[in-house]
Amino acid sequence: MKDEVLVWNVYNTIREIESTFRTLKTDLDIRPIYHKNDDSTIAHLNLGLLSYWLVNTIRCKLKSHGINSNWKEIARIGNTQKVISTSGYNKALKEITVRKCSEPEEKLRMIHQALNIRPRPFTKLKSVVHKPKLKNVSATRIRAIGSG
Repeated sequence: MKDEVLVWNVYNTIREIESTFRTLKTDLDIRPIYHKNDDSTIAHLNLGLLSYWLVNTIRCKLKSHGINSNWKEIARIGNTQKVISTSGYNKALKEITVRKCSEPEEKLRMIHQALNIRPRPFTKLKSVVHKPKLKNVSATRIRAIGSG
């Protein structure tokens, strides 16, 4: 009976690893068919392993807080929060860009709390102040000396 439980746990672990790699390869676009030499293949392997290490660390921390979702579901929940960038020009023809982050849904808020991440990575600036152009000090001194 103990052996059957062990085999079942190993099987589920392998299935979970394969599913995570499948999702990562799609999200990061690191399919091995794109590589034409050994260096890029090694880089592919390193990126894949680093990504999996990061995913595994995140999932371990989430599991310690009772969140047992697979990586595909965590990524889907994370994609519910959006960043909107809006650009325009003021009267002085200066470009003003405002970036605003949407409020996270409850599931994402729980993930943020478990990972100790701010729910909104940045906030909108209240005002925009442009630095004035500096005057050429040496030209001003020359005019002052020459006119006096």
